[in-house]
Amino acid sequence: MTISLSDLSMAHPVYTLNLTAAQRSALEWLTCNGALYEPMEVDPKQIAEDCGTSVSTVYEALTRLTSLRLLDRTEGTNIYRVSPRFFFAQNPEIAQLVLDALTFPDVVPDERAHRPRRTSAGDMQRRREVRPVS
Repeated sequence: MTISLSDLSMAHPVYTLNLTAAQRSALEWLTCNGALYEPMEVDPKQIAEDCGTSVSTVYEALTRLTSLRLLDRTEGTNIYRVSPRFFFAQNPEIAQLVLDALTFPDVVPDERAHRPRRTSAGDMQRRREVRPVS
């Protein structure tokens, strides 16, 4: 399986989607509060309070962001997750780093890595001394 940078990034850059300030604020709020890493239960009242907007505007923003697939919503709940593709589209250098990590060969320990670590006389002395924490 070959993965390319275009596979991780979005087909449409976010600036072409004509997002309102409320939609951008809601998306940023979700990203900053951890919805990029795992699905989270969202309280629209909290978003409205934090972003300085009305609750109905937050509901409209969440609906549009979900229809654009910038957010993934668990059906019938207030659980949302920010699309990782949105994040990678905003940060192509990180997307490239992820691709490199997926395609680079594994690190293989050699014979020396399996041997016990040698300790010098100085190391042994330092390990014997108990120093007070100040």
